[in-house]
Amino acid sequence: MRKIIQNIKSASKAREFLTEKKFYECIDLCNMQIELTPNDFYSFYYRGQCKTHLKLYDEALKDFNEALINADKNAFPKLMKEEKQEVEIRIANIYRRQRKTENALEVLEILIKKNPKYSGAYTEKAGILSDLGQYQAALDNINLAINYSPNDKKLINFRAKLINYMTN
Repeated sequence: MRKIIQNIKSASKAREFLTEKKFYECIDLCNMQIELTPNDFYSFYYRGQCKTHLKLYDEALKDFNEALINADKNAFPKLMKEEKQEVEIRIANIYRRQRKTENALEVLEILIKKNPKYSGAYTEKAGILSDLGQYQAALDNINLAINYSPNDKKLINFRAKLINYMTN
């Protein structure tokens, strides 16, 4: 029980460091936590986010993939389902940043097949398609995302921008 409490405190502190953009402090904390608990999801997850901010994309991908492996070992599988979706979006986003569009779209297609009502996957896919100048396909994906998250203001604004761009 004490170990679980320590893991929760560590994850909370790592999230705090990340929010404050104290990336190196967060990485150090995550490294210590990984030494104590090698299968800790959140330490790899937060360390991956820090490395993404520092543009250490290959290292971030390794951390996110390790987080996915550890999520499957977690005692709370329902909680981990949403967390895993977020990790997969982050992996696709790294591929997008690296201009590995095919890899990003492949990750998103798999995510959509596993979770067809997850609006985040459609949103990230719409962003990539927009980057590629495929505005109608981007709009179609945003509309799907809005279907599953009808009150999301960011999605509605993204759709309005796409429509405005397409009609001007």
